Amino acid sequence: MVIFVTPKKGLNEMEWNTDAKELLDELVSPIPIFARPMAKKGIEKKIIEVAEEGSAVTKDDVIKGYILASPGKMQQRAVALLKAKKVDLTPYEDLLEETK
Repeated sequence: MVIFVTPKKGLNEMEWNTDAKELLDELVSPIPIFARPMAKKGIEKKIIEVAEEGSAVTKDDVIKGYILASPGKMQQRAVALLKAKKVDLTPYEDLLEETK
């Protein structure tokens, strides 16, 4: 398994599992190319906020961060994309309700 390192605030660093990084790349792929880098940074920031300090970012962290970074009408698109990726959203129902 390859682990990517992404800068976090300050000098701290956060490791990413390969499958988490791949999922994030898939989730941002529908965003227009000119807006993708900025959108990806915002989503990564939210993912890092939910990830546990000292541990690698997981697919679970990516899903939670993606949901949190997609408020309102954007959340409907996020949910549709996650379902298209065959992600079981049952564990995230409470989070989806909180962020509506």
